[in-house]
Amino acid sequence: MYRRVFPILILCMLCLCSACGTSDEKIAQAQQKYAELANIHNQVVEAHKEISDASLDQELVELKEEVSGLESYNLAEMKNEEIDRLIQTMDELIASYGDYLELLSDIKGEEEAAVLTPITIAITNHTTFSFSGIKLYEKGQTGSHANALEGLEPLAPEQSMTGLALQRDADDTPWILILTDLNDHEYELELPVKEYEKEGVSLNLVYDAEQDEIRIE
Repeated sequence: MYRRVFPILILCMLCLCSACGTSDEKIAQAQQKYAELANIHNQVVEAHKEISDASLDQELVELKEEVSGLESYNLAEMKNEEIDRLIQTMDELIASYGDYLELLSDIKGEEEAAVLTPITIAITNHTTFSFSGIKLYEKGQTGSHANALEGLEPLAPEQSMTGLALQRDADDTPWILILTDLNDHEYELELPVKEYEKEGVSLNLVYDAEQDEIRIE
């Protein structure tokens, strides 16, 4: 597979040996540039692992072969002007990898968008509580989470709320539902998305007094 022939670069692959007759400063510049090249190459390798699209495989293999051609260079045998040209070559390779990194990011975004399925959600309150806050989001999602009842009346017993929607990903990542009652008591539920129909979800809230928890039926 492509991922096996396009490995992580190891810095020692390039024979950048120092010796008398060559500027130490120039050698250091070349070594630093190669480290930069290896770093962005490895970023591209990792980014490529995250997509299923194989359209860039051959292009990236060819780019890696250009990098492999640098292994034959020995800085100790090169003049400063030759090292300058080598650094320019590495700059061009770094720029190419940068372009591919952006392209891989775009492809990943398109693939992720393609596997997200919007799900409509209805919530019915069969508890004796009224809820002033309802937050529903994908587990692991960072940042602030909007209160679906912001600016609305609390969800009273036996009332329903419709019009909610959340995306379901290919991994069926669970959702987190946080309910806040009028006494600011929060109830957090983890919802098993893989059990829900993609056409829509009805969540019936019931209260378990013994466990002091809210469940979904």
